[in-house]
Amino acid sequence: MADENTAEAGQKKSGLDLKIIIIGMVIFIVLVGGSFYLMKSIMAPLMPAEETSETEVSTAEIGVLVPIGEFMTNINDVAGTRYLKVEVTVESSDEKAQEKIEAYMPVIRDSIQGILSAKTVADLDVRNRDHLKLEIKDDINQKIGLDTINNVYFTSFIMQ
Repeated sequence: MADENTAEAGQKKSGLDLKIIIIGMVIFIVLVGGSFYLMKSIMAPLMPAEETSETEVSTAEIGVLVPIGEFMTNINDVAGTRYLKVEVTVESSDEKAQEKIEAYMPVIRDSIQGILSAKTVADLDVRNRDHLKLEIKDDINQKIGLDTINNVYFTSFIMQ
Protein backbone atom coordinates (compact mmCIF):
# COMPACT_ATOMS: atom_id res chain seq x y z
CA MET A 1 0.00 0.00 0.00
CA ALA A 2 2.80 2.33 0.75
CA ASP A 3 4.34 1.46 -2.60
CA GLU A 4 1.12 2.31 -4.41
CA ASN A 5 0.97 5.77 -2.81
CA THR A 6 4.56 6.62 -3.78
CA ALA A 7 4.04 5.37 -7.35
CA GLU A 8 0.85 7.44 -7.67
CA ALA A 9 2.63 10.53 -6.28
CA GLY A 10 5.52 10.04 -8.72
CA GLN A 11 3.14 9.91 -11.70
CA LYS A 12 1.32 13.05 -10.58
CA LYS A 13 4.61 14.89 -10.05
CA SER A 14 6.06 13.93 -13.46
CA GLY A 15 2.81 14.96 -15.18
CA LEU A 16 2.99 18.31 -13.39
CA ASP A 17 6.64 18.81 -14.42
CA LEU A 18 5.77 18.09 -18.07
CA LYS A 19 2.94 20.66 -17.97
CA ILE A 20 5.29 23.29 -16.51
CA ILE A 21 7.90 22.62 -19.21
CA ILE A 22 5.32 22.88 -22.02
CA ILE A 23 3.82 26.08 -20.61
CA GLY A 24 7.33 27.54 -20.18
CA MET A 25 8.24 26.71 -23.80
CA VAL A 26 5.04 28.34 -25.11
CA ILE A 27 5.70 31.48 -23.07
CA PHE A 28 9.33 31.54 -24.26
CA ILE A 29 8.32 31.24 -27.94
CA VAL A 30 5.70 34.00 -27.57
CA LEU A 31 8.23 36.30 -25.86
CA VAL A 32 10.93 35.68 -28.50
CA GLY A 33 8.43 36.32 -31.32
CA GLY A 34 7.14 39.46 -29.63
CA SER A 35 10.68 40.74 -29.04
CA PHE A 36 11.60 40.12 -32.68
CA TYR A 37 8.52 41.99 -33.92
CA LEU A 38 9.10 44.86 -31.49
CA MET A 39 12.79 45.23 -32.38
CA LYS A 40 12.02 45.06 -36.10
CA SER A 41 9.42 47.81 -35.82
CA ILE A 42 11.71 49.98 -33.66
CA MET A 43 14.80 49.46 -35.83
CA ALA A 44 13.03 49.88 -39.19
CA PRO A 45 13.36 53.69 -39.29
CA LEU A 46 17.07 53.43 -38.49
CA MET A 47 17.87 50.92 -41.24
CA PRO A 48 18.80 52.11 -44.75
CA ALA A 49 16.15 52.00 -47.41
CA GLU A 50 15.86 48.87 -49.49
CA GLU A 51 17.81 48.90 -52.72
CA THR A 52 15.85 49.47 -55.88
CA SER A 53 16.28 47.48 -59.03
CA GLU A 54 19.00 48.37 -61.52
CA THR A 55 16.53 49.84 -63.98
CA GLU A 56 15.29 52.39 -61.46
CA VAL A 57 18.73 53.53 -60.31
CA SER A 58 19.98 56.59 -62.13
CA THR A 59 23.69 56.34 -62.72
CA ALA A 60 25.90 59.37 -62.84
CA GLU A 61 27.35 59.81 -66.26
CA ILE A 62 31.11 59.71 -66.39
CA GLY A 63 32.84 61.75 -69.03
CA VAL A 64 35.91 60.79 -70.99
CA LEU A 65 38.68 59.35 -68.79
CA VAL A 66 42.22 60.29 -69.76
CA PRO A 67 45.13 58.55 -68.00
CA ILE A 68 47.84 61.06 -67.11
CA GLY A 69 50.38 58.55 -65.91
CA GLU A 70 52.36 57.49 -62.90
CA PHE A 71 54.22 59.92 -60.65
CA MET A 72 56.97 59.11 -58.17
CA THR A 73 58.26 61.89 -55.97
CA ASN A 74 59.83 62.56 -52.61
CA ILE A 75 57.43 63.82 -49.99
CA ASN A 76 58.22 67.19 -48.43
CA ASP A 77 59.49 65.68 -45.18
CA VAL A 78 62.16 66.77 -42.68
CA ALA A 79 64.24 63.63 -43.18
CA GLY A 80 63.43 63.38 -46.87
CA THR A 81 63.26 59.60 -46.74
CA ARG A 82 59.61 59.14 -47.69
CA TYR A 83 58.26 58.95 -51.19
CA LEU A 84 54.94 58.85 -53.00
CA LYS A 85 53.98 56.79 -56.00
CA VAL A 86 50.61 57.70 -57.51
CA GLU A 87 48.81 57.04 -60.77
CA VAL A 88 46.46 59.80 -61.92
CA THR A 89 43.51 59.75 -64.32
CA VAL A 90 41.39 62.80 -65.13
CA GLU A 91 37.83 63.04 -66.33
CA SER A 92 36.86 65.51 -69.04
CA SER A 93 33.48 66.40 -70.41
CA ASP A 94 33.89 65.47 -74.09
CA GLU A 95 36.22 64.34 -76.87
CA LYS A 96 37.31 67.89 -77.66
CA ALA A 97 38.48 68.37 -74.08
CA GLN A 98 40.37 65.07 -74.32
CA GLU A 99 42.31 66.38 -77.32
CA LYS A 100 43.13 69.55 -75.37
CA ILE A 101 44.35 67.48 -72.41
CA GLU A 102 46.59 65.37 -74.63
CA ALA A 103 48.00 68.52 -76.27
CA TYR A 104 48.84 70.03 -72.85
CA MET A 105 50.12 66.77 -71.33
CA PRO A 106 53.62 68.12 -70.41
CA VAL A 107 52.06 71.12 -68.65
CA ILE A 108 49.59 68.89 -66.80
CA ARG A 109 52.28 66.41 -65.71
CA ASP A 110 54.53 69.24 -64.51
CA SER A 111 51.66 70.80 -62.57
CA ILE A 112 50.76 67.51 -60.85
CA GLN A 113 54.41 66.75 -60.08
CA GLY A 114 54.88 70.19 -58.52
CA ILE A 115 51.77 69.89 -56.37
CA LEU A 116 52.60 66.37 -55.14
CA SER A 117 56.23 67.12 -54.29
CA ALA A 118 55.22 70.15 -52.20
CA LYS A 119 52.88 68.10 -49.97
CA THR A 120 53.69 66.79 -46.52
CA VAL A 121 52.63 63.45 -45.10
CA ALA A 122 49.67 65.11 -43.37
CA ASP A 123 48.56 66.70 -46.65
CA LEU A 124 48.55 63.28 -48.33
CA ASP A 125 46.48 61.63 -45.60
CA VAL A 126 43.27 59.88 -46.59
CA ARG A 127 41.17 62.63 -45.00
CA ASN A 128 42.84 65.27 -47.21
CA ARG A 129 42.77 63.43 -50.55
CA ASP A 130 39.59 65.14 -51.72
CA HIS A 131 41.24 68.50 -51.10
CA LEU A 132 44.32 67.32 -53.03
CA LYS A 133 42.16 66.22 -55.97
CA LEU A 134 40.38 69.56 -55.98
CA GLU A 135 43.70 71.43 -55.89
CA ILE A 136 45.03 69.44 -58.86
CA LYS A 137 41.80 69.95 -60.80
CA ASP A 138 41.75 73.71 -60.17
CA ASP A 139 45.43 74.12 -61.10
CA ILE A 140 45.06 72.20 -64.36
CA ASN A 141 41.87 74.06 -65.30
CA GLN A 142 43.62 77.36 -64.62
CA LYS A 143 46.55 76.44 -66.86
CA ILE A 144 44.74 74.89 -69.84
CA GLY A 145 41.29 76.46 -69.74
CA LEU A 146 38.20 76.71 -67.61
CA ASP A 147 36.29 73.53 -66.76
CA THR A 148 38.25 71.22 -69.03
CA ILE A 149 38.80 68.78 -66.15
CA ASN A 150 35.69 67.61 -64.27
CA ASN A 151 37.35 65.28 -61.78
CA VAL A 152 40.69 63.76 -60.77
CA TYR A 153 41.05 60.09 -59.83
CA PHE A 154 43.93 58.30 -58.11
CA THR A 155 43.99 54.77 -59.49
CA SER A 156 47.04 53.90 -57.40
CA PHE A 157 48.31 55.67 -54.28
CA ILE A 158 51.34 54.31 -52.44
CA MET A 159 53.13 56.27 -49.74
CA GLN A 160 56.22 54.90 -48.07
